[in-house]
Amino acid sequence: MDMWGLRYGELVERRARRQPDRIAIIGNGASITYAELGERIRRMSGTLRATGARRGDRVLCVSENRAEVLVAAYACSRIGAAFVPISPASTNDELEFVLADVEPVLICAGSQAKAVRSGEYAGLPPVIELGAWTAGACTAPAEDGPVEVEPDDIAVICYTSGTSGRPKGVALSHRALHWNSYNTLLGLDITSDDVALVNTPLSHTAALNTIATNTLYKGGTLVLQEKFDASACLDAIETFQVTAAFAVPTMLALMENSPGFDETRLRTLRWVLSGGAPLPPELASRWSAMGVPVIASFGLSEAGPSVTFRRPDDVARKASSSGAPAPLTDVRVVDDTGATAPPGTIGEIVVTGPHVAAGYWNRPEATRDTFRPDGLWTGDRGYFDADGDLVIAGRSKDVIITGGENVDPVEVEQAVLRHPSVSEATVVGFPDSLWGELVTAIVVPRPGGSVTTEELRSFLADRLAKHKIPRRVEVWDAIPKTPVGKIRRDDIRARLRRA
Repeated sequence: MDMWGLRYGELVERRARRQPDRIAIIGNGASITYAELGERIRRMSGTLRATGARRGDRVLCVSENRAEVLVAAYACSRIGAAFVPISPASTNDELEFVLADVEPVLICAGSQAKAVRSGEYAGLPPVIELGAWTAGACTAPAEDGPVEVEPDDIAVICYTSGTSGRPKGVALSHRALHWNSYNTLLGLDITSDDVALVNTPLSHTAALNTIATNTLYKGGTLVLQEKFDASACLDAIETFQVTAAFAVPTMLALMENSPGFDETRLRTLRWVLSGGAPLPPELASRWSAMGVPVIASFGLSEAGPSVTFRRPDDVARKASSSGAPAPLTDVRVVDDTGATAPPGTIGEIVVTGPHVAAGYWNRPEATRDTFRPDGLWTGDRGYFDADGDLVIAGRSKDVIITGGENVDPVEVEQAVLRHPSVSEATVVGFPDSLWGELVTAIVVPRPGGSVTTEELRSFLADRLAKHKIPRRVEVWDAIPKTPVGKIRRDDIRARLRRA
């Protein structure tokens, strides 16, 4: 491959040579320079090779946020393997599914390493414990140089919820991720002086490929927190003089409600990028009044994820806008016939650009349905306003977004139906001012059976990640359906609103 910088993470290594002494990452009570980061990437790639990983293999990573997650991602790229990050909140069932789907040759794990090793998984590959590896990083085997990868080799497989009952792995090539970074850096004001805070999981493309990787590409400093905590987030902003951050709307609301909240603690913030859920206009207005523009965006894993960014000076004037398409992205809104809809008319959003993923891993039918010759059919609905900015109007898909996390209702329904007292079940999202949407289960008990919220949540605790467990449970005599047996979700939502 003769296009310099196209290999995923290569620009981080080039930064290490250009500015070796600058702080690259702060986290877990320590900081590492770009030179140290570059050396860890080389040594991790040596470890991966010594453990048996080769070009075309998959390496699974399940970990809380820590520098070694990024080290592993870029080290995989050096040896031509695909990096597969999954949420540290994944249950045994979810991990088992991904293991069977991608068949990794090894696993990198954070504090989850012991649980992964003790799980009853068929053919479990070797596990690299990231904490232990870091402790011995200075003596880890070094790797001489990167292998030759092709632009369309898969660099990252990022799992996302869908409507099929199981997550799908979005296959992102080196080429797609390169253009996603180029697109993001043209559309979002990330500078070499930025100190960017990331406390959403690096298993999410927004955290990994919008903020973290691009901050390092620009030569800025990345502050990593293992998970979001409102008080700790405010402390980090003040202590490290954070200038940029990513936050789903729920996180902004929780920070406002934190006992230690004081707008003077936000004085160094230039902007906050918001995504993952609709941004309430009143929330954006409050932060704007504190001098912190909240840049709404529209993106999805299948697009790498960058699609649109709102301009900071439009935050107050256009509270409902998700902004204009990024410079290397074309967006169309189409009606039910597939024709381009005029401005102001709601239709399905179709995205084209060099940053769009190759398709879904092991999902040829879903790939054909979503990644069509004329673009990525997102399943989201919206319209263009008079200025050419995209306004999101809803989702064709029934995916629930709660606290910025995507939840597949079919997956939750299947878990609920395993309860011995449940005869029928459906799951919908219900609007909530804090969480965006509440995961709400409608259940019909078996004759003589009974189900309570507490009992059902306890039953699901070992079967679903915490954010997928219904916060609200309604017990009904029947679930509204069409004559052919399809569930009337709109009727259900209407009844919930009346209740």
